[in-house]
Amino acid sequence: MISIPRGSLPPLALSLVAAMSLGAQSAPPSSPTSRTDDERGSIDLAFGDEMRLSMGGYLQVDGRWASGPQSRAPDGLLLRRARLVFDASRADGWHVRLQPDFGQGRVLVQDAFVGWRDRRTTARIGRFRPAYGTERMQSSSTLLFPERSIVNTLMPSRSMGAQVTHQRGHVTVAAGGFRTPIGSDVPVVDTDGDVRATNGVGYDLLGRANWRVVRGSRYADIQGSLLAGQERGTAENPAVARLLSVGQLPLVVFRDGATEATTVIADGARGRWSLGGVLGTARTMVGVERAQQWQRLRFAAARQQVQATAWSLRAATAWGGTRNANQEITPRHRRGALELGVRAGQLQLDTPAGVTLLADGSRPLVRTAGAAVGWIPTISTRLSVALDVTWPGFGGSTERVAVMRWQQGF
Repeated sequence: MISIPRGSLPPLALSLVAAMSLGAQSAPPSSPTSRTDDERGSIDLAFGDEMRLSMGGYLQVDGRWASGPQSRAPDGLLLRRARLVFDASRADGWHVRLQPDFGQGRVLVQDAFVGWRDRRTTARIGRFRPAYGTERMQSSSTLLFPERSIVNTLMPSRSMGAQVTHQRGHVTVAAGGFRTPIGSDVPVVDTDGDVRATNGVGYDLLGRANWRVVRGSRYADIQGSLLAGQERGTAENPAVARLLSVGQLPLVVFRDGATEATTVIADGARGRWSLGGVLGTARTMVGVERAQQWQRLRFAAARQQVQATAWSLRAATAWGGTRNANQEITPRHRRGALELGVRAGQLQLDTPAGVTLLADGSRPLVRTAGAAVGWIPTISTRLSVALDVTWPGFGGSTERVAVMRWQQGF
């Protein structure tokens, strides 16, 4: 993640607003090419014949409780996300996005990219979320469970790179290239990968195909993604990420003795694939996903390969509200809508026989299950409560994580 000084972001945002406001003359109608498609809706700050500036965002406040030997994630009240999304776009399709995040006691830039789009093709370069996976591509502002499923631990982080997507009919294909995400020493809760173990000098090439059809209130969204590349680490920065539970607690930790002979280090080919989809109606959705990751490692001068496989199944239904294909729920009544969901999953790690690559307490096979309920009084407000259980957790103990989240969009 890109970290910037705390005092520098407001002047940056004000400068962006001022620069765009210089060209504001009249309010043109919204065009299909004047928006990007990652997060919630937005409001216009400035607009003109050739340029438009909009802002959106949301807050997420969590009350967290965790039990288990690794329950060192923040308990109590946590400002999980506090994001602003600035989009500047031109009528010819060029656009710029800046998304700072003030959550968890730090200021980070989650997205910062420039791109171009028409009705079928989108290209962007900078830092953003690669087009990969099923639940990973769902905006966190529309999630019923505060954290994504166990499969998310095998998903890529926001990364520096370039990507092109092209849509023809119901099919969208994407291709791109990305470098290893920028790491951070800040111990935060995050679903953008393991932020404490992502330093490296690697790269990934991306390919993705997605088939999506919407017919009235029914929809189907099926995708397959592939990331393949190289990763090289050192004893100081092994570039081998831990595998985390749905509560963002460590499940699988590789040995790290701070020397070449006692540390598991990324040293070669790395790849991962994901296959999954979502079927739904205006009330109910069912999602399933399976993912796999493999990595060439070096330990005690010997090269090994490990492979992790995960799957997840989730389902949810809503009362008093209408669900769209992006999983956003619009209440139909003044008292709001209710959403109830369940999920289950499994994570398995395969390592070479007779070689001890994992730290004491790591478990090569874990299963997880959870349930959640959410109240959506307005389309921009959500209150949810979720409980996830993982067994056996780190050290063979059952892990329980309960999260109550209040979310407000604007």
